[in-house]
Amino acid sequence: MKYIHFVIIFICMLILCISPVSGIRTEAMIHYSEPAVSVQDEIFLEQGYSFKVVDMNSKSGAILVELYLNGEEVKLDENFAKEDNPFEYVRSIVEDEDDDEETEVDYLILRITPEGSVKKSDDEIYSTIYIEQYIDPVEDVDDYLILDKSYTLKDDSELELAGFYTLTATGVDDGEVSLELRLSGKLVKEDEVEEGDYFYYTAYSDKQPRTIFLANVKAFFETDDSITVFLKHVSLQQNSISGADGDDKYSDGIDINVESPVDGGLKAGRVAIVSYYVDDSFPEVRIMVDGELVDSRRYVNPGIYRTVTEELDAGVHKATLMTIGEDDDISYYSEEFSVSVNIKENITESIIEMANSATEGFGNGTASDKSANFSLPSLPSTSNVSNMVSLIVTAGVFVVFLMFFKKFR
Repeated sequence: MKYIHFVIIFICMLILCISPVSGIRTEAMIHYSEPAVSVQDEIFLEQGYSFKVVDMNSKSGAILVELYLNGEEVKLDENFAKEDNPFEYVRSIVEDEDDDEETEVDYLILRITPEGSVKKSDDEIYSTIYIEQYIDPVEDVDDYLILDKSYTLKDDSELELAGFYTLTATGVDDGEVSLELRLSGKLVKEDEVEEGDYFYYTAYSDKQPRTIFLANVKAFFETDDSITVFLKHVSLQQNSISGADGDDKYSDGIDINVESPVDGGLKAGRVAIVSYYVDDSFPEVRIMVDGELVDSRRYVNPGIYRTVTEELDAGVHKATLMTIGEDDDISYYSEEFSVSVNIKENITESIIEMANSATEGFGNGTASDKSANFSLPSLPSTSNVSNMVSLIVTAGVFVVFLMFFKKFR
C-alpha cells in the first residue's frame, strides 16, 4: 500500500513540474542567428528587442545578459546563459477567452544558448551563441513580406516568394532535404535540413544579425520521380542589407564600395567610407587603402562591414580587401577609386592667403614711423598710397574670386 502512495506522490510532483513548462506557448520564430559576441556587445533583434553582453566566462563562454525592449531594460529573474542552461525570456500576456474571461498566458519570446567554447583574439574573448526569437503577440511586427505562412514545395518547380526570392528543393539524402534560396536567380543560401528543423538565411552587418528568411520543414517525402516538402512558419523580411529590390551590388561574392560621407562625391582633404561585403565566414579580414591598413576584423560572418579612411589626397587610390581562411589561405580583392581636386577649398585657401598678405602689408611700418609726431596734418606718404592701392586691388580680386566660388557651390 505504501508503494501506491509513493507512486501517487511521485506522479503529483511530476505533474507540478511539467505543468508550467507545458503551459508555455510559442508563436512563429522570426529570428535565428549564431553571432560571436564579446563583453559589452549589444545585439539588436526584432520587434524592438535587444540584449547586451554584460560579462562572460573566459573558459565556458557562458554569458550574463541585460535585456531591453524599445530601449527600456526588462526586469529578469534570471539573466545567465550557459551551454546546458540557456537564457529564456518568457512574457506573461493577459488574453480574453471565448467566455470573456481574462487569462494570463506565458509566451516564450527569446532563447539564448552559448555554444560552450571561446575564441581569443587581440586579448578579447569571443563566445558563439545561438539566438532564437519568437513573435511577441503584444509588440508590432514590421517590414515582413511573408509572416507565419505555410507552403508546399515541389522539386519540379520553384516556390516564388516575395521580393524576388525563390526557394527550391534539390534532393533528399540520409533523411535530409536539400534546399536552395535564391535572390533574383543568385544563390544566397543552401543547406540540408531534417524534418522539424528550420531552414534559415541570416545576414550580418557590423556584427548585427538580421534573419531574412525562416521556414520550418514540417515534413517531406520522396517518390521515384518527385520530392514534396511541407513548410510552416515561413517568414520573409524586407532585406535592407542584401538589396531585395533586385539591384543588389553586393550579391556577387566579395565586393568593395567607396563613397563620400557628404554630398559632392570624393574630394581631396576629406575622409571616405569604405563598405566591403563578404559572402562567407572568415577567421580574419583586413581592408587597406594604398597599402595602409584601415580596418581589421576577427571571426567575420557573411555581411556588409564599413570603415572610415583618413583624409585623402586627389588622385587614383586602391582599396584592397584581404581575407584569411581557416588554413591561413590568403586572398585579395581590389577596387580603384578616384578622388577629385577640392576646388572650393583651394579657392578659400587662396583668398585667405591673399588677405593675410594684405594684412601684413599694413603692419610693415618701422618703429620710427610709429613714434613720429602727428600733431600737424600731413599729406599721405608714398608707402601709405601704395598700401591703399594694394587694399583696393585685393578687394577687387576678392570679389572676383567670390563670384567664381559661388559657381561651384
